[in-house]
Amino acid sequence: FIKVLEKESLLFFHLGLFRWKWNNSNIEANTSSTKTFVYLLQVKMKKLPLEAQGFLQCAACLGSSFTLDTICMVWEHQTVFETELSSTETKLSTDELLASMVSENYLEKTQIGDYRWTHDNIEQAAFSLIEAEGGDSFRREIGEIWYRQLGEKNLDTSLFEVANLLNNTATSVVNTDYAKLNLKAAQKAKDIAAFESCKKYAANGINMLPTDKWISQPDLTLKLFSLAAEAEEFLGYDHGMNSYCNEVLSQKSISVLEKKDVFTAKLLRMSTTELRHEDAVDFCLTILKDLGCILPRNPVVCFAKAIVSLRQTIKRVKNIPVEVLESLPMMTDPSKLAKMAFLHKLNAIAYLAGGKYIFYVLLTAVKMVQMTLSDGVCDLSSVSFVTLGTLALLTMGDVDTALYIGERGQQMQEKGKSEVGKAVICLSLYSFIFHHVKPLQSSLKPLVEGYQSGMRTGDKIFAMFCLLGGTISLPYMMGKPLNMIEEQCQASVSQMVELNAKEQAAALKMFWQLCLNLMGLSNNTVELSGKAMDEKELVFTGAVNMYFVLVKNIAFNLFGQYESVASLVIKKEAQQHLVVKGGSYTALMYTFHRSLSLYAMAQKNRNKKKKYMTKANRLHKELAASLKKGNPNALHYVSFLNAERNALKQKKNREETVEQEYKNAITVSLRGGYVHDAALARERYAQFLLNEVGDIEEAKYQIEAAIDCYKGWGAMGKVQHLRNQQERILAESQTK
Repeated sequence: FIKVLEKESLLFFHLGLFRWKWNNSNIEANTSSTKTFVYLLQVKMKKLPLEAQGFLQCAACLGSSFTLDTICMVWEHQTVFETELSSTETKLSTDELLASMVSENYLEKTQIGDYRWTHDNIEQAAFSLIEAEGGDSFRREIGEIWYRQLGEKNLDTSLFEVANLLNNTATSVVNTDYAKLNLKAAQKAKDIAAFESCKKYAANGINMLPTDKWISQPDLTLKLFSLAAEAEEFLGYDHGMNSYCNEVLSQKSISVLEKKDVFTAKLLRMSTTELRHEDAVDFCLTILKDLGCILPRNPVVCFAKAIVSLRQTIKRVKNIPVEVLESLPMMTDPSKLAKMAFLHKLNAIAYLAGGKYIFYVLLTAVKMVQMTLSDGVCDLSSVSFVTLGTLALLTMGDVDTALYIGERGQQMQEKGKSEVGKAVICLSLYSFIFHHVKPLQSSLKPLVEGYQSGMRTGDKIFAMFCLLGGTISLPYMMGKPLNMIEEQCQASVSQMVELNAKEQAAALKMFWQLCLNLMGLSNNTVELSGKAMDEKELVFTGAVNMYFVLVKNIAFNLFGQYESVASLVIKKEAQQHLVVKGGSYTALMYTFHRSLSLYAMAQKNRNKKKKYMTKANRLHKELAASLKKGNPNALHYVSFLNAERNALKQKKNREETVEQEYKNAITVSLRGGYVHDAALARERYAQFLLNEVGDIEEAKYQIEAAIDCYKGWGAMGKVQHLRNQQERILAESQTK
């Protein structure tokens, strides 16, 4: 940079003053933008001999760094600059040219034989020396030299660079060798989760195929189209995905097994983008039937049999020694591997569909485990065991069995060292099982790891659910600062929207809008409408309904509109999400808030007190039973509800008992970091003191303490709401 300034007379050494002189304004005006600086570098480079300029252009085609062997190979075999040397110029060796570029600070030597550009702007300037006219053919020639000299088998480390150079052409060139190279590049890009690059390489490969591609190159063509469809689906580009899928599906000569990747792309679009869960279930059943795996179409009739089969399989797995599981052979049959893949897809889609389709969750998990035990282990075997563990909890309420089977699945995944299915495993274990025995804090990191793994493997459904849990819903439940959660919502929502993960995006927006309402950054309190979303525009699936009921119940409780909870309708498809036994950690939060609402309604409506208390007690008992079995995350909820229940009873020494229980709930909540729940407990305690005891001074203390807690949480909207609500009490107390 300094040398460029000197060359352009923006910096000079004043001999009279014997020091460097410059004008900051001139330098800033001439170098303020990257574009301007690149232009200055380009001007300097154009003053070099033609041979040196040509050398820089060749080097610019090799990427940000390259080896001595690579630049020697390309420079010695290129022909573009051979005829451009004048008769007075002497041809320099590659070593001499490299030494010259290093001395000019264009390149620097890193290790023996390795060189890199000293700055990306210098690389850009060298690349821009390539003439626009003929530039594509020049870059293509460099790529052809690289490809020809190294050979296809030795291109792994330079695969992307060579493919990029060969793809530089204004017109499509039919070349099956280069199409195969693009296939390798597309697959490598997919393996590192670079789906945009995967899409481009696959498309370039397809453009290089002959017109009779399905006849002359069927395998290559199928692989390129399948990769392109997968990448387009992951990126949410429905039009491109449909085009590639339809092309493959129209080929009658291709078997169902060979079309599996395209079927997968269509299934994902139906279930995640279009939210057509029922149609996706039906489509998946048809695919499995064509693969020779026939499942019943009437789940209602067969549900009882599925439960029996599930329990038998659970019992069988529990009795299998660990060493036997570890010695199972590998599953290698392509047909069986495809069945496992689509059984897994059906399992996930059926869970999202909910309701009567839960039958397929049971059936697919059982079949996958049975196939593993009889036919060997594959990447999805670990997923099937973890799913079986969650079902043991859902259907039998057996935490110990769920832990045992779930951990066997986790060990299977770790031993296999494959990331396929890791996102599902992290979500299942840390959202559905481990929270029964481990603190919520221990789930944060694994859920984020599940998100990262899912993105690397293309499993965007479970990646987005892991992201939602690990960075939004779980931190909210733990009482993390609202501004931190709100910032994470802003950072995550665009990715969910871009990937067409509609259910996850809808759930995130609900928590986001709740945060905005609580922080006072919205005109609403309980209505989930504002910057993040408009609740009137929601498309309700089972999962969306579950999150809506949960978040609205929280909002109603925090803003004191307990009676409004009665308007929340839980769809049948959402019910399995909200049970303590078998539901996720959010079921704990929902059960607490629902029970609290009912207790509060019983206090206000004496005519329906018994009805509300009966319902509240049932939910309360579920949490108490979970606590009794060792759930460390239920203690503060149960303590809080104990106070609410006893506040409704007419017993001797009731006031002392209730006051002690509220104080205990507050203490337990604060110790656990649940500052928002401690604030709500103080608020409810203050209401009891006002309505039942008449102790205004203590009530005022609890209200002010609640305000401090809400402030610490960042809920300034709630703070203002509480001040307005209790204005008279606070004012009266101050005047006494």
